[in-house]
Amino acid sequence: MPLREELIGLIETDRETARSLLLDLTAALPDSTEAWELLAISYLRTLEYPDAIKAYRRLLSLIPDHRSGLNNLAFATLATGDSIAGKAASEQAFAFTSSVNTANHLANLEHRLGNLDRAIDLYARLLAQAPADSMERLASNRGLMLALRDAGRLQEADRPARVLLEAYAAAAMRTSSWLAERAQAHTFHEWLMLADKGRLADLMRRGLAALPGALRFPETFVLPGDRAALEARASAGTDGALFIVKPNNGSGGQGISVTADLASAADRTDIVVQRYVDRPYLIDGRKGHLRIYVLITGVAPLRAYIYRDGIVRFAPEPYDPRPERLGEISMHVTNTALHAGHPDLKISQDPDRDDEGMIWSLAGFLRRMDQDGRDSQAVFREISDLACGFLKILREDGFFQRWSDAGPRRAYPPKVFGMDVLVDAEGHPWLLEIQASPAVTGAPLVNRVNAGLIRTIFDMSVGVLGSQTEPALRS
Repeated sequence: MPLREELIGLIETDRETARSLLLDLTAALPDSTEAWELLAISYLRTLEYPDAIKAYRRLLSLIPDHRSGLNNLAFATLATGDSIAGKAASEQAFAFTSSVNTANHLANLEHRLGNLDRAIDLYARLLAQAPADSMERLASNRGLMLALRDAGRLQEADRPARVLLEAYAAAAMRTSSWLAERAQAHTFHEWLMLADKGRLADLMRRGLAALPGALRFPETFVLPGDRAALEARASAGTDGALFIVKPNNGSGGQGISVTADLASAADRTDIVVQRYVDRPYLIDGRKGHLRIYVLITGVAPLRAYIYRDGIVRFAPEPYDPRPERLGEISMHVTNTALHAGHPDLKISQDPDRDDEGMIWSLAGFLRRMDQDGRDSQAVFREISDLACGFLKILREDGFFQRWSDAGPRRAYPPKVFGMDVLVDAEGHPWLLEIQASPAVTGAPLVNRVNAGLIRTIFDMSVGVLGSQTEPALRS
């Protein structure tokens, strides 16, 4: 395997080792564009955007027209919340690439900065020049619709809205899924921070101090900052509690372990140590977690909706929390991607069978709870309350005010995010993680459930206002 592929694999599976190697490589080979690019990628994967920016700038000093370097520099700059610097980086990328994608980003940035006439002009020029079959025209039409509405030019905004509705009528899935994916690239930057488990834990700590009982979130320590508190907790005794140890910026279930020895984690860095919910609700003896979808259509005032369906993923092996089996991750970690190749990982290929194998729909999970004698509607109400509690914590922390202050009302498209939730043996939901940009494709059942989700997002966000002589097509 070539060295580049090995290092990319290491970035995904052992980031500390990869980072150390790449820092050594860039020091030893300061003119190696490949080493700087890989170092920048490693910073992106751990959400360390200022360091990624430095690495990309070094890469571009060596190869000024490096296409992915230019685009990723713009992304990393925007991820810090600096729209002005992000615009400059995007202009640099456009100067070298003349990409329609980059031009759409530039128009969106003009909108964020309040330069509505400039944004409208850019979108109009894009639509005049882009090839008729370019999917980028969808982004241009949506951007133009939103910018015109923020400019108060409501009747004009109906023209691009009708184009989007016609595209949707011709190819609903293709249109709605492409726009949903593009919306993630234009999201308010602070959503990216919520993918960081440590930052999420800090937010929950502040939020639950201000709003006690807003939701259930496990006791959590973020190292190295909480090392003293973790050591004190270990010294006081844990009464047999289990703890789950996760890489701070891990994904896909990589690097997770479960332990009864809290003190053993105290000397580690860049990890989150969280009390393990060791009495989960089991289906056929297996532990599962729920992916709950929430859509925010506006923040001033706040408008948010919870989707009635979702995805449930199960561990491939029956749950057994006995001490001698804590190392067997295939019963504790429910991310199916981690267990590829496991002989008991059964995934139905029939999208209409939503309660078989290791991936179910939320509807199938709730039906099973009813069959088991539980009140699934009460459980869903608690899940809805948990979502509301999370939104209240965000509001208490000033998140929505900062979002509102970041640009005109429609500068950011509707935002869908995922909550990873565990239901305990008593039927109470616990928030585990936030998925700021949840994947919408996967197994056949995932594709079916999420197809409904993204079509619903389109239906709720695109419409025409009509006029006195022409009724609205969609409210």
